[in-house]
Amino acid sequence: MFANRTDHRITVFVLAVAVWASGAWADDRADFNAAYRAYEQHLDANDTKQALEAAKEAHRAGSKLFGRDSVNAAKLAINYAALLNDVGHYRKARRALDGTQEVFRARYGEGAVELVPIMMQLARAAKAPEDTLEYFRRAARLSRGYDDNLVEAEKNFEIMSILLRMGGGAFVEPYVDRTYEIYSERLEPNDFRLGLVSYHKARWATGRSHHEQALDYLNRALTAFTSPERERMGGFERTVRMQIVEALEELGQRDESTEHLLLLGAQQDWSPEVEPVYRREPVVPLDAMTKRLKGKVTVSFTIDEQGFVVDPEVAESTQPTLNDAALAMVKGFRYAPRFIDGNPVATAGIEYTEDFAFLSATGLARPQFERPPIRGFTNIDFNDMSECSKPVPDERVCGFMMPGSK
Repeated sequence: MFANRTDHRITVFVLAVAVWASGAWADDRADFNAAYRAYEQHLDANDTKQALEAAKEAHRAGSKLFGRDSVNAAKLAINYAALLNDVGHYRKARRALDGTQEVFRARYGEGAVELVPIMMQLARAAKAPEDTLEYFRRAARLSRGYDDNLVEAEKNFEIMSILLRMGGGAFVEPYVDRTYEIYSERLEPNDFRLGLVSYHKARWATGRSHHEQALDYLNRALTAFTSPERERMGGFERTVRMQIVEALEELGQRDESTEHLLLLGAQQDWSPEVEPVYRREPVVPLDAMTKRLKGKVTVSFTIDEQGFVVDPEVAESTQPTLNDAALAMVKGFRYAPRFIDGNPVATAGIEYTEDFAFLSATGLARPQFERPPIRGFTNIDFNDMSECSKPVPDERVCGFMMPGSK
């Protein structure tokens, strides 16, 4: 659905320059044209390695042809730096971009939108996370100068995606907000782009336990992700329906969850190791928490035709004191029911094991979501980044997780 590579290319207007010279200049121009055409061809073919070599040669030839301080040479440097960033050669990317800001400012002005691509690549190549965030702030601020604010939204969307790949998810919410603000005004309800940002707005609302607000965003995302022409449910639609179930269950609207669970069940390949769509956290007796009891409890039960857990029983336990907590927890689970010949059926003999492990008298040691390895952002104290916890007029710059599929 989406290409793995973002097309970073900046159009070089050199190819439209009238040819009036001959000799050595014509040879240099031919060398450049060949390199630039190769760069575009490899980029279109998604061949990053070959595109990188061609971009390097185009930058060299273009700098010779038009001068190192020309706008064309600066544009070629941005193209080259983008590919260097793609392969993780950040030092080389910084070196390629050296001086490009000055060239563009001299040509276009201090606050020109033409500076946005430079800021984007400088952000990706920056040594320190603080520098990355600052360059993205500048890019977002400058992008407000585009005549079409859909372009501004696309730049904010790109910043979100880059930060998430870098592990800076704690800083992307304002970019989500700005993108959503524009997309909700400009795009149709079934536009996939609006669905993506609505989904991520929902994720932030869920993280703050604003479940009614999350449900509103999730329903908007579902409108964009649902295609009546598709025979099978897509991964985005599946993820959103699972999140809707979670929101409804948290709001106590259990019957409303059933519609989504049935649709999920009709599309899933059944397995005895099926996982609950919604999990309820265990409520453990204070005495057990104070004593920091540990143990595993396995509960056996039936999933009925609507995905409710019925007739739960303890099948095995290493700590009987925790049995009631495990039973109460599993009763609150919801599953996508099994389907046979197009109809939901009750399924007995399902088991779930809870591993109780207490770190302190205040709660359980629950696994936390871990993002991919972070380049640099692990050293930032998120609590110190005040810009990311409060709005800044016209340029909130800190906040995206791509929805997954199962």
